[in-house]
Amino acid sequence: GEKVLHKTKTINNSMMPRWAEEFDVMEYEDGETLEFKVWDQDMFGSDYLGKVVFTPDSFMEKGCNEDFLLEEAGANIRAYLGLKMKVMGQEQYPDGPRPEFEVTLDRGGGVAEWGLELDSQDLMHLQVYVVDSGPVKQYNEATLDPSMHIIKSDFVVSVNGVTGAQEMLKQFQESKVTLKLVRAIDITVILENTASYQQHGLTVPEKMKNEVLVVMDIGSGYIKEHNDKCENDSERILKYDRIVSVKGHTGRGATLQGLLERATGKFQLGIQRPCLQQAATQSTFGNFRFW
Repeated sequence: GEKVLHKTKTINNSMMPRWAEEFDVMEYEDGETLEFKVWDQDMFGSDYLGKVVFTPDSFMEKGCNEDFLLEEAGANIRAYLGLKMKVMGQEQYPDGPRPEFEVTLDRGGGVAEWGLELDSQDLMHLQVYVVDSGPVKQYNEATLDPSMHIIKSDFVVSVNGVTGAQEMLKQFQESKVTLKLVRAIDITVILENTASYQQHGLTVPEKMKNEVLVVMDIGSGYIKEHNDKCENDSERILKYDRIVSVKGHTGRGATLQGLLERATGKFQLGIQRPCLQQAATQSTFGNFRFW
């Protein structure tokens, strides 16, 4: 059977688990691979979520600090596992993936669609909701470096140097576009609503779409009180954040709004936002996703 080299601790009640564990591989032969399998544990047992087949030979020169796409994650599911490796004698892990990058795309003559569905709800950014057949998917398939792929959840912050959601959308009428993209960062925030009559104080779009609840403003309520007690932005809920889960439940924007309206006691919010500059430069483990 398979030899188990290491098993991590279980991270409870987290949509974005961060193990931050190290282990040594002392016996290794050229060409061997390591399998990292991810499981979801609950009171009824463990569910297999997918795996990464890692080839250390590919990173023997400088080490590794990358996100790898999980295999066997299920139909239409793209999930990633962040892995770091350094070789004997190497003091530090290499720098992690870039949270911000630029891509120039050309759809050529006769191609009507980019194959990109964008969410403009916050009026500031465009978030990638679907990458479908078209020039964007073709670019991804032709680009070997996964840190340069355009993926679901990325934020487009400018198109041809233009900012603002509506103005950026107009630029996609051109046959050639240069996109400035920022990776999404996923965090979890623990809130406490001690009284059923207390309001959360969030303003959200009148017309909601997709599986997010966009924070357009934060007024008086228990969320503002939570923010006022926090020292770091990574602990706060910010304007333009996208709530992706409430108490571990996901769904359309209206569903998430209903769950938030009824939430009392201590509960967890899953938040997605564009990677902030400080997340890129001050991340604890050298990877902006671990900020």
